[in-house]
Amino acid sequence: MNFNEVRQNLLEEAKASPNLLSDVAGLENYISESYHNRSFIELLQNADDAKATKFKIIKNNNFLYVANNGRVFSQQDLESLCRSASSKKVKGETIGYRGIGFKSVVGFSKEIHLISGDLELTFSKEKTKLEIPEATNVPLIRIPHLISRSVKEVIAPIFQTLKLEGFTTIFVFSGVTANSIESEFNSIEYNALIFLRNILETEIALNELITTKITKKLISDSELRITFKTNNSFTNWLISNSSGSSIAFSMNEDKIIKLPPEKSLIHTFLPTEEFNGFGVLINGNFNTDPSRRHLIFDSETIVAIKQCGKHIVNLLINNIRKNSKESAELINALIPCSDPRMIQFMKDSFLKRIVEEIKQVDPEFFRRLKLCPSWLNPKDYQLLADTSNIVSNSLSELEGFNSFIKYLGATETQIDELISNINKSDLSILGCAQLTKQLFQSILSNKKINESDFLNLKIIYSHGQRKSIVELRECSCSIDESFISLLLENGLTEFDIKQIFKKYLPDINSKIQFKSNTLENQNNEQSQISISTENSNSFITWFNESKKVSNELIRQSVKRWRSAEEQTLELLNLYGFRLKDVSKQNIGYDLEGYDPHGIIYRLK
Repeated sequence: MNFNEVRQNLLEEAKASPNLLSDVAGLENYISESYHNRSFIELLQNADDAKATKFKIIKNNNFLYVANNGRVFSQQDLESLCRSASSKKVKGETIGYRGIGFKSVVGFSKEIHLISGDLELTFSKEKTKLEIPEATNVPLIRIPHLISRSVKEVIAPIFQTLKLEGFTTIFVFSGVTANSIESEFNSIEYNALIFLRNILETEIALNELITTKITKKLISDSELRITFKTNNSFTNWLISNSSGSSIAFSMNEDKIIKLPPEKSLIHTFLPTEEFNGFGVLINGNFNTDPSRRHLIFDSETIVAIKQCGKHIVNLLINNIRKNSKESAELINALIPCSDPRMIQFMKDSFLKRIVEEIKQVDPEFFRRLKLCPSWLNPKDYQLLADTSNIVSNSLSELEGFNSFIKYLGATETQIDELISNINKSDLSILGCAQLTKQLFQSILSNKKINESDFLNLKIIYSHGQRKSIVELRECSCSIDESFISLLLENGLTEFDIKQIFKKYLPDINSKIQFKSNTLENQNNEQSQISISTENSNSFITWFNESKKVSNELIRQSVKRWRSAEEQTLELLNLYGFRLKDVSKQNIGYDLEGYDPHGIIYRLK
């Protein structure tokens, strides 16, 4: 280290151009303002880049000590520190790379002293002004000066203690402002350390001692478990690493917990203030504005988003067919907090770009995926479907999963894809009723169903046993009344049932008795909205009473993911209606049921 050479070169430049030195002072102030409340983060970043494993901050009297045990300063490091935007760090290999972050510390100190290996120096505006009197303004961090004997004597006790603890580089800030320090300290969240490559232990002693210890356990080549112990609290994370990106999943007692949107930040090794829109922390080689708070969507950031998109798709592919609790938890954390179907209406954002990227990574995989149809219960679906491409039941129950996976290309299984396995599967009576309803409606709407296959399907219950229409013809058996009731409850109308039986089971059709209180016998099928004249003020009465329901209850009960029709159904039922969705039956209206007073209600 040739300290005198570095100092002399900078001093000669400043004397030759004092106006330029004043400009550097203005730039330094701008950086300090832009990096407000991130100075400690920048010091932490520099320590990590120096391959430090320990980082410590102590406030003693009017001095603040910031120490790390990384490699000591070289001459090149000193030159980069003194100049602006001259760092030799390489983006992707280190966290910092612009060479301006350290200038952010000028906001809370009058002088900065640096001791690293044999290097001992001071940055001081007063001393620089004495040497360059022609400059109207001077920066704090530009011209290094020899540290004074008096300062060395004052800081010696703390310095010696830190040195014995193995710290090799120590910054000492003098004349610190207490309010500024507290503000800086309070801005630190410990998950800010999560994507650091080397730091394993931090200790911050201001008003109270707060220590953070990081334990890392390698699970596989791409997975890492990290435990943060801060005083008496613990936080655990699962880190998934891929080329160019890392994703952190919050853990609680070995269970992956989806982070709330406001906690799901984008990191560029250290956190920005941008939300990623998922339930995880996402780290990548994204570019930011000078404050390092916000992303800029330049070519490098776009490449990083593509890498992150591939990473998410790989995690989905590796877990989507696993019928395990752990896989379901991981996928739940990767479901966007906003409905991706609305993405075209979103303003430009990280979430919009990455969801579009995810959709393009492996569309063929998602096109092959089959979801349980909305009209069939998941248990019977598992018995009927081709297991190689179906999605686990546990995943379909996750809020927003079906909408997300459909956006990526997955589709619901169609009835004709299930027919071949019906007779050889041990289906429940509910499953048979749901299949019967779907097949009846398919025939009534002239969809292509092989009639021979249909007639031989054992899906109708007679005397407690599954029978096909062919078998029912041969034995002239009656159909269980409970099964007819189940068909009605699942959305078939009396008219639908009679139409099918009239065509295929005319003898049985004439014997079927329906209960007189069914919706079909009570209402006019052609009405778009039917409200009984028995109480013409029913709707008005309901509306007045509904005001008693609090907005908070509505907010908690109505889910973000639902379509407008689903929201309407859920909201009406919240107010006391008993409605169900019959929109897929093609019967002229979408909702059917009763209003809060027991009056029949239909809505198109």
